[in-house]
Amino acid sequence: MEQVHAHGLAIAFLNTQGAFEDPVSAARWWAAAQDGMPGTLVLDPEVSKPRFDAGLAAEMRSLQEAALEAIVCRDAPGASAMAVLSAGLARGSLRLKGVPPALVFSASDGPGAVLFPLAHAIASLLGAGGQRLRRCAGETCAAFFWDGTKNGSRRWCRLSCMERARAPRRRLQR
Repeated sequence: MEQVHAHGLAIAFLNTQGAFEDPVSAARWWAAAQDGMPGTLVLDPEVSKPRFDAGLAAEMRSLQEAALEAIVCRDAPGASAMAVLSAGLARGSLRLKGVPPALVFSASDGPGAVLFPLAHAIASLLGAGGQRLRRCAGETCAAFFWDGTKNGSRRWCRLSCMERARAPRRRLQR
């Protein structure tokens, strides 16, 4: 099983392809991402839940494109990509609530309940420096992963990509 990392939501968002083309797919992806990611920001119960429509799906696509640009061009991300990420961060705020205090976020509107945590996860990933964020070395795979190895030598996103890359060499050795 793949280890879930603190940057899991951001990496899952970067690796998702085609899920933001329509509102139903976007809603399914968001529900699955929230269930499978420990450490995902908790929405203040007083805030209304998002309504997934074509506009929100398009904003998620735009945020994903901006995040990919910011990650790939880490040294000099474009101003438009940074503006989209900043706009996502402006859609909500963090605060402590309850006893004992818990970190929750409030959103300025329904779409902000999705866009703010995604933008926050990407911003946290960018703020982490990114030296351990890698792309899979598999020829047919372009997935991102967080290299949590002690010496920083991980090359593949998962075992199946490594096996696919190494299998032809083993066949030649026989």
